[in-house]
Amino acid sequence: MPVTVKKIDGYRVSTPGGVKAKNTTKRKAMAQKRLLNAAEHGWKPTGKSARRSTKGSPSFTETEIKKGYRKL
Repeated sequence: MPVTVKKIDGYRVSTPGGVKAKNTTKRKAMAQKRLLNAAEHGWKPTGKSARRSTKGSPSFTETEIKKGYRKL
């Protein structure tokens, strides 16, 4: 399902099934586009937070280092 974002009095997010959002910000429109695309490709919301990205950062937090759970 192709999701389209058009600038019409703000931004409008639509799919072939209908309009999903009207008069929203560009940031929210792009976030909704990603959400609709992910749901179409099998993503299911669980209500849990996303895992922390490891791109350019260690896989452990500073708190774990301070408490002695992990070493650098």
